[in-house]
Amino acid sequence: MPVDGSSQRQTMRLPYHIPLPFLTLQILLSFDPSPPWNLFGAFAIALFCLLIINSSVFVSLNIDTGVGYVDYLLGSIVMAYAVQSFYLLLLGRPLKNLKSVEDKNKNEKVHEHWWKRILHLVCLMQSPRGVGWNHQVKHVPAAPQQPRYLFILTSSLRAACHVVLFEVARLYVWYNPACSSVTVETRSYVARCADTIAFIGLTYWALNACYFAMAAGSVALGLHEPRMWPDLFGSWRDGYTVRRAWGRTWHQILKWLLAPLGKAASSALGFKRGTLGSLYAQIYVAFLFSGLVHTGGDIVLSGSFTSAVSRPFFSMPFFFMQAVVITLEDVLIRTGRRLGVKDSFWTRALGFVWVAIWFGWCVPGFAEDMIRAGGGIRKSASRVDGNHMSPNLVQAAMVGLIGFDVGEFAESWFWE
Repeated sequence: MPVDGSSQRQTMRLPYHIPLPFLTLQILLSFDPSPPWNLFGAFAIALFCLLIINSSVFVSLNIDTGVGYVDYLLGSIVMAYAVQSFYLLLLGRPLKNLKSVEDKNKNEKVHEHWWKRILHLVCLMQSPRGVGWNHQVKHVPAAPQQPRYLFILTSSLRAACHVVLFEVARLYVWYNPACSSVTVETRSYVARCADTIAFIGLTYWALNACYFAMAAGSVALGLHEPRMWPDLFGSWRDGYTVRRAWGRTWHQILKWLLAPLGKAASSALGFKRGTLGSLYAQIYVAFLFSGLVHTGGDIVLSGSFTSAVSRPFFSMPFFFMQAVVITLEDVLIRTGRRLGVKDSFWTRALGFVWVAIWFGWCVPGFAEDMIRAGGGIRKSASRVDGNHMSPNLVQAAMVGLIGFDVGEFAESWFWE
């Protein structure tokens, strides 16, 4: 059946109010409030964030872009603002404790004028990994040592490659019914892994594309040196254990927030620094807060009319499960070392197999829970539902260059 021309076209509507908690937090930080006002400010921002992500409170502030996957990401971002407010207002105190290592004179004069304080905070908040600051997180990839012209060229090419990968994944996800249905069909292990790589890759490739484009533009304009733009994600070669896959490869952006919270919680619980108790307290607290941040996406999707998931809060169990598995993994590694097993090519190869099996089992389940909750790309898996994909660069290029509509091919591949 042809789609009725009068059917409503799905368009993504970006809500204007999402940055408001972030801007409010920066204004409060510029005043450097002392107790108890910093605590009141943190609670006020957290309450504002909850009002935004809870669709049953203020309908006018609902997060509804028309794309469930984007709604989930925006809900997680807003919840991250709430967690940031408690950390920065109560523990971080950026005007006093977080300083640039590039310009010491700037740090000394930051309190002189209000606009300098605002600029200090803007620069700080735009570097979530603390690159160029005294709180740079551990295991940030090595900064590129390249001439400016070469860095601009390579960053531009990398941005273009990630745009292509993002557009290919968007085609795959759009035409694959398993990535939009609220009743996900049983698929083979390999197919589920491929679906998950494309689905989660939308975030990975989009972030990288934006990051490398900004890096090239920033260096071209003379705003930064190439060394200020290390890769956004760590190398996949470092991910031969679950701990390393999270800590070195994937979780770079949130570590600046999660690591201090984990240390503070460990100290509050009475664990001494350097002990196993302190280490695992930090790991569990970090994943607990990571799950809390992503629960913002759960809350947004819980108000979706497409939601069909029986367990509306699926993010927290997934992230907490990672901490449990890391604990068991560490026990096995320590046991192996006591038995004389040393780090080698073969142990790392075995580690990569283990990590692939683990994430190949748990991440597809997480993605399926998100899709069931209404976090897919389309509102329906039906071929005749009035949804239309916005222009896709790969699809347009294929049609223009060789006259081949890859979208029609993908549709016939998945639906026949």
